[in-house]
Amino acid sequence: MPSPFPPSSSAPGKGHVHLTLRSPNEPVFTALSYSYPLKLVVSAPHTLLPSSDPTSSSTSNNIEPSTHNDTPKSTIPPPQRPSKVPLLFLLTYGGGLVSGDHISLSLLLAPTTRLTIATQGSTKIFRPPTPSSTALTRQDLTAKIAANAALCLMPDPCQPFAQSRYAQKQVFEIDVDGGGSLCLLDWVCEGRGARGEKWAFEGWRGRNEVWDVSARANAEDVADEGGGELHKAQGGRKRLLLRDNLILSNPNLHARVDTHAIFGTLILVGPLLSSLSNFFIDEFNQMPRLGARDFPTHPTTPLNPTTSSPNPNNTTNANPTTEQKKAQCRKSRHQREQTDEILWTATTIKQNKITIVKFAAKSVEAGRMWIGGMVREEGSVGREFGEGGLIALK
Repeated sequence: MPSPFPPSSSAPGKGHVHLTLRSPNEPVFTALSYSYPLKLVVSAPHTLLPSSDPTSSSTSNNIEPSTHNDTPKSTIPPPQRPSKVPLLFLLTYGGGLVSGDHISLSLLLAPTTRLTIATQGSTKIFRPPTPSSTALTRQDLTAKIAANAALCLMPDPCQPFAQSRYAQKQVFEIDVDGGGSLCLLDWVCEGRGARGEKWAFEGWRGRNEVWDVSARANAEDVADEGGGELHKAQGGRKRLLLRDNLILSNPNLHARVDTHAIFGTLILVGPLLSSLSNFFIDEFNQMPRLGARDFPTHPTTPLNPTTSSPNPNNTTNANPTTEQKKAQCRKSRHQREQTDEILWTATTIKQNKITIVKFAAKSVEAGRMWIGGMVREEGSVGREFGEGGLIALK
């Protein structure tokens, strides 16, 4: 008996999201489709509060001047501000992907829109049915972020089970000169630690690419600065700004990662994330350096932790200044980093257009607490994208 329903036009694991802005400033999904094993669920949006500072990153697209003298200063007028930021959950049936699954999701963010994508738990990569199986589990994502649009992609860590094989590729095409912004957290853990799994999977590969599709990159006579790749894209050229690869494979992977149970990468692009970028760079510059320790003149004299100066009365300041509070928080965080064996670094590339943060921790919760504490302390992700952007960090 023939089916009364029309045949499906979507391929298994395919998903597509198109977010636009309806007049005057209401975001609306003009397209949202998915097929098994992928599932997309729209949750309550975050309502943006009006900003009282016309020069803030939430209402202005003026990019901070770079330390490079040849970098042109952006003169784009302040963009229209959306009223809400939709929250989209990226789910899989059963909470993970079985061996051989392939998910492919495409995102299209129209100008001035913002989107937060989260998960409801770690993405589990299940083992193959037989040890001899070479089936590869794959997950691909392509996001096109237009001028003044922003994407916050903060999923829970990927959790590959023992003997599993996984590969993911995430490509972001951003109108960088137009003020497009990206906040991406990509992290992977050791597996099921409660069952004694310590990096026991067969292979995990992750690639993140950031492309500039702005008018400057589309110019036919653009110079290939810094060795960036140029490729033909629909409607013009695009420039590769970042290609970040992480390859984890056996044998003897457990011995090579030492005691760490999680590795993570945070990628920040655009003016909406400039405050968070500066925060990470400033905090990294404040890290103690080998050979740069400042020993006190009188070691037996107690030091006031808020001023780092001798305090013979051993008293604390009842009304610490903002800088003193920051110093207290920084000192407390440095102590936790030593306890939790946090290793991290931060840098900027491509004339300060991209900030990259790499971190590792001895446990998943330690890594979650560290990155979550840093992001919440600065505050712009929760303010500009809502609590949905912080779900994975709780």
